[in-house]
Amino acid sequence: MAIGMTYEQYWYGDPLMVRAFYKAEQLRQQRLNEEAWLNGAYVYRALDATVGNMMRKKGSQPAEYPLKPIELNTVEETEVDKEQREEQEAVYAKAYMMNMVMAGKNWHK
Repeated sequence: MAIGMTYEQYWYGDPLMVRAFYKAEQLRQQRLNEEAWLNGAYVYRALDATVGNMMRKKGSQPAEYPLKPIELNTVEETEVDKEQREEQEAVYAKAYMMNMVMAGKNWHK
């Protein structure tokens, strides 16, 4: 019952529902953990921008609080990944064009 299922769902429902509810609870816990981590990251930046700036050495750069929210869904593409993606796109384009040529040859048959 701790995973969100009712008594009836647990005892009389589909047995596969237990697995689905368990997975949903795991995802909920993961999301809460990531939200807590993100909150900590913002608190760290706020403390660094205030207390850290008060205690910094002369001549060092002052820390600034971010002007925009932290991007969560960014994936940086490395040079190797970019080359692999371009190669895959080239192979796909070549196969697509070959299929178009073959379809054109067989058009009037």
